[in-house]
Amino acid sequence: MTESLLVLGHHIHAINRRENQALFQLQKKYPGCLRLYPGEVSDEGSIRQALEKIAGQTNSLDIILNNAAVNQERNGPSLGQVDFSIYIPTYQVNAIGPLMVVKYALPMLRKGSKKLIVNFSSEAGSIGACGRSSEYSYCMSKAALNMASRILQNALKEEGIKVLALHPGWFRSDMAAKMHRFHRLKAARRL
Repeated sequence: MTESLLVLGHHIHAINRRENQALFQLQKKYPGCLRLYPGEVSDEGSIRQALEKIAGQTNSLDIILNNAAVNQERNGPSLGQVDFSIYIPTYQVNAIGPLMVVKYALPMLRKGSKKLIVNFSSEAGSIGACGRSSEYSYCMSKAALNMASRILQNALKEEGIKVLALHPGWFRSDMAAKMHRFHRLKAARRL
């Protein structure tokens, strides 16, 4: 996604939780177009600091893309086996984190030309189209993100700011790779 936007000529300020060699390579390939900032979406102080650094580099943002997510319930346990200790961290990253990013980025977005917030959600957060029978924490947190997106849209529409909650489909990410390995292992066990 980052490379696609860079190819189109966009300047990107990316907050990432850990060093990422692929992003460093893109930074070398597109000098001055990609700036990286350490930040943990589940830590408000970390997000505030990262966005203060971004504000030191630019006074406006056109688009905010919230794409951090975790799914710690990959094995889809039955309700009797659910580990509730993962629920708060899952909500923190998937639903609360994007709202924190918007809180601290909003002054710059208000000065931007596009004024768009994109929250990467999931079909897993759809109540009406729910076909799942497990992964409660992930699905519930994405439903919460969808509601946060709707409330943000209601609150910001008079300012000309649009808010989208998108289901991007499957794409290569740390979380998707772990899920793919899990499902391959699960399929191998059935053979």
